Amino acid sequence: MNREFKIAALYQFGELPADKLESWAHELEQFGRSRGVIGLLLLAVEGINGTVAGPNEALDAFVSQVFTTIPLAVPEIKFSKADRAPFPRLKVRVREEIVTFRAELPAPDINDDSHLSPAEWQGLLESEENLVLLDTRNYYETELGMFEGALDPKIDSFTDLSDFLDRAAIPKEQKVLMYCTGGIRCEKAALEMKRRGYEEVFQLQGGILNYLAHYPNGKFNGECFVFDHRVAVDGDLEPSRRYHLCPHCGDPGDRIETCPNCGGISKVCAECVERDPVLATCSKNCAYHARLARDREVSSPK
Repeated sequence: MNREFKIAALYQFGELPADKLESWAHELEQFGRSRGVIGLLLLAVEGINGTVAGPNEALDAFVSQVFTTIPLAVPEIKFSKADRAPFPRLKVRVREEIVTFRAELPAPDINDDSHLSPAEWQGLLESEENLVLLDTRNYYETELGMFEGALDPKIDSFTDLSDFLDRAAIPKEQKVLMYCTGGIRCEKAALEMKRRGYEEVFQLQGGILNYLAHYPNGKFNGECFVFDHRVAVDGDLEPSRRYHLCPHCGDPGDRIETCPNCGGISKVCAECVERDPVLATCSKNCAYHARLARDREVSSPK
């Protein structure tokens, strides 16, 4: 029987002692698992980042324990919900960075005046024309939805954003508004642009998830990709009914096929099927058997 899961997306920057991270990770993982919390929480010397889920009281207890254990200010947390488990289990892991960018940058100041509330963001989009609206997400995210008129970098990974900025050659005097899913990537992207000499750089506080909580029918078109089993959320922050994770490449897809191996329903991406019709299958196992059958047919004497 399905049960509702409360989901919390959060991050916070702040200097943490490297020698404490592993013990904190173990303690929090044990605490969360004992209460049925699932998801992923990353710890690094620069702060924490994660999306976790669970029954309402259990999730609240876990989030409270995180900030009791780790000496960081409680951030603004984006909440949503799902009617089935969005993760298989809880993992708390130590990483070099809480969002990988591989650049030497100062610590982000999440309270500086570059952060725009959803209302401020909406006001600028409605009143100003001479600005660059920059999406800092990966190509498989932007394909599902973007803000009207946004510049799509079409990158495979956030670490490719610097190369895109080299190619894009956005004028230094241009006002730049950037956004991502929950805000964390923009914290580093904004610092990178300022390092390059851009002075008017602004970011959407809390990202798309925070914007949709205030403007479900606003300037964002399509759905917002999320890194869990919901795949994406719609304008009302409800789990996507359109997109599924392709079993072959792991990217979101909305193509429905009949599996040529088992006859079941396949939910795949168009790119895989167009590359190889065998990938209309519902799983890697069915793809393996369908490929064997095709090869036998090709090699059998006529």
